[in-house]
Amino acid sequence: MTTVQAYQAAFTAHLRNPAAHSPPAGVSRQRMRVYRDIVFNNFLASVSACFPVLRDILGKRRFSQLVRQCFFSQHFHSPLFQEIPASFVDFLQKIELAPVALPDYTAQLAHYEWIELALSRQIDPAPDKALAETTVEVNDLLHRVVRLTTVHRLLAYDFPVHQLSKKNPAYTPAATFLLVYRTPQFQIRFVQLNAVTYQLLQALQAPSASVRTHLQNLAHTLPHLALPSVIDFGLQTLHSLHLQGAITVDTQRYTSHPD
Repeated sequence: MTTVQAYQAAFTAHLRNPAAHSPPAGVSRQRMRVYRDIVFNNFLASVSACFPVLRDILGKRRFSQLVRQCFFSQHFHSPLFQEIPASFVDFLQKIELAPVALPDYTAQLAHYEWIELALSRQIDPAPDKALAETTVEVNDLLHRVVRLTTVHRLLAYDFPVHQLSKKNPAYTPAATFLLVYRTPQFQIRFVQLNAVTYQLLQALQAPSASVRTHLQNLAHTLPHLALPSVIDFGLQTLHSLHLQGAITVDTQRYTSHPD
């Protein structure tokens, strides 16, 4: 390591964790304090903007301490400030010893708050308009192939993260299922799902099967329900999501015969 490289390493190590690393020789502590404050405050501002609910629940002091631990312990692979929230989410997923007491839902709440930014920045290849119809009637869905819009996430949490707030920080663990997707107008929308709908939407990842096939497979996992009831439930649910822009219908796979 050259002298310059050694100086840079000592400089950045002190910026990230001044309690563990002394400043490089020849630099006044007052000047280093100014550098430290500027760098960390910019980092803190980037994180705070993306996680307002978690920040409000933890309070300014606890949230700042948590962000500081991320700042000096996390490895960053991008110089872009927009990538900082993703690094904070990753940090919370694998944190073993937090500097402050944290609610059990901390990592999942942070992931829920970050997902909107993630989907807003995701690159979507230009859709083939010939493969999708704008409006399809309920009964026409049965023998079609439907797909979730390209930019989406199916999320399963152990806590009702969408209900948490500063005024409602208490929680009762409960399985929570959400669909988050981006519309062609670049709006990010959230839809709360029940467990059966979540299971059905997961099955849509297999693109070669028709809605009828998916609903028949779903009915096999719900033996207490009659097949017609499952089919009616599935058609109504998928049609509603189609009208909301969460699902597209493939015109190229229509058949007038059952699978």
